[in-house]
Amino acid sequence: MSMFSIGLSGLSSTQKALEVTSNNIANAGTAGYKTTSTEFSALYSGGQRSGVNVSATSENFEKAGNLVGTGQSLDLAITGKGFFIISENGRLAYTQAGQFKMDGSDRSIITNNGDKLQGYGIDEQGNLVPGLLTDLKIEAGNIPAKASTNINFSLNLNSGSDVIPLPAQVIVPPATAIVPFDPKDGTAFSYSQSSEVFDSLGNSHTLTQYFNHAGANQWDVTYYMDGKPLDAAAFGLAAGTNEIVAKDSEGNLDTAHVVRMTFDGKGQLMPLDGSTPALDNNVTDPANKRELNFSFAPANGAEAMNIKLDLVKSTQFGSAFGLYENDPDGYTSGEFSGVAVAEDGGVYATFSNGEVKLQGQIALANFANPQGLETANNTTWYASQKSGEALIGVPSEGSFGAILAGSYMGSNVDISKQLVDLMSFQQSYQANAKTISTADEMMQVLFNAV
Repeated sequence: MSMFSIGLSGLSSTQKALEVTSNNIANAGTAGYKTTSTEFSALYSGGQRSGVNVSATSENFEKAGNLVGTGQSLDLAITGKGFFIISENGRLAYTQAGQFKMDGSDRSIITNNGDKLQGYGIDEQGNLVPGLLTDLKIEAGNIPAKASTNINFSLNLNSGSDVIPLPAQVIVPPATAIVPFDPKDGTAFSYSQSSEVFDSLGNSHTLTQYFNHAGANQWDVTYYMDGKPLDAAAFGLAAGTNEIVAKDSEGNLDTAHVVRMTFDGKGQLMPLDGSTPALDNNVTDPANKRELNFSFAPANGAEAMNIKLDLVKSTQFGSAFGLYENDPDGYTSGEFSGVAVAEDGGVYATFSNGEVKLQGQIALANFANPQGLETANNTTWYASQKSGEALIGVPSEGSFGAILAGSYMGSNVDISKQLVDLMSFQQSYQANAKTISTADEMMQVLFNAV
């Protein structure tokens, strides 16, 4: 093989390497771009030197790009392995460029090119439907009010507290010989705690519980809603059942039902009705003996409220008073305010009332041989026979990385290295050109000698 051909192969191969390096530099700011390297191989023909060839170009999927923080909820980065799955008019493509936005027409989550992010959707009841990829969409309508029906409430009552007895039980108020319970008198009870609940129209109401240490392992609890005591009828009991005279927030006399809480010698809450059901325990409360059910009729035209107060995890230890849980359900109406994405890929619509609503879950893909992926425009790849079929899962499970919202993964191009490579290939190009020039000079000498 002549020096001309060898030199030309060097020029051609080096030119391709310069193109690859130039492309890397050009895409140093491209989200999700992967640095491409040029791989050379020596050529021989019949044992004779034949120059050089570019045997392959490979993309670096091992090195993660820099995380670029934006604070935008639909800018997403994968902190680990995996590719986002997008639909290009029905054809699945894969990318790590996590710059998404919401389509104004159908509320789909799309790329800047209009390709739709894929994941698992929800059914009519709002439950996730795994295993079936679909376009992820956001329900952007307002959320109606939901009446409170349950309060998970638990606390620790200090067994060392002073005993503060309630007034004696009475049947019909007023009772002039009895000093009524006054919630405005801080010495009339041991502790108090409030919970905010909502009616069917979204109006807020305040349930307040007043705890009185009645003696060893015993506590009496009086309940007020919006400053008015709840009587026995509110708990579905006959009038006069465990009732005392009590003042409302305006100082008017009324009756209040009192619930007795009894704890065992280990500080665990016993059944509220005094029964001993089989297989009873204070962890799961299988017979629901540590729950209270009461009703309340709002005066604003909303539907009557029926609320379950779950006290199962309450304790009485010698430590300070403290809340374990105070979690009422229900909420007022709210307007759509944005989108939030969790680490596990859960996509939620957020509302002005603080509620969130699941919209779906982002799915990720990985490949046995990412180097075999087919490179496409817009920093995407297609599956190929060399890459193998996509292995699909969800973030934070198995080998898949978690989702980081508010950031996207930038290019993994190292500019300093690329500039060094650029100078190296430039010198190589000049050297190969010199071999051709030298070969030409040698030919001229030969022709002149003839």
